[in-house]
Amino acid sequence: MSDRDRGKKRGSEESLMDFFIRQRSQADPSIERDVERSCTSKQPYASEDEARAVAAMNGMKLYSYHCRYCDFWHLTRRPNSGAGPSLED
Repeated sequence: MSDRDRGKKRGSEESLMDFFIRQRSQADPSIERDVERSCTSKQPYASEDEARAVAAMNGMKLYSYHCRYCDFWHLTRRPNSGAGPSLED
């Protein structure tokens, strides 16, 4: 990737995930696993309220978290540090 491409800002048609991947200088297997585990394999939600509403309809004990990779919200079964109130069945 050229320095010219690296400094480019994210275009409106480019997803945050594509921008993140384009900005990295070299692949890091541990980050790739973390992205797969915490982001790309999960449904994105635009807000925490939307994620919690889906969790409430699901009827399972789920926690919402803000994803550092895609800037959306996801649901997980594992409580995270500083987790707010959970939704229990």
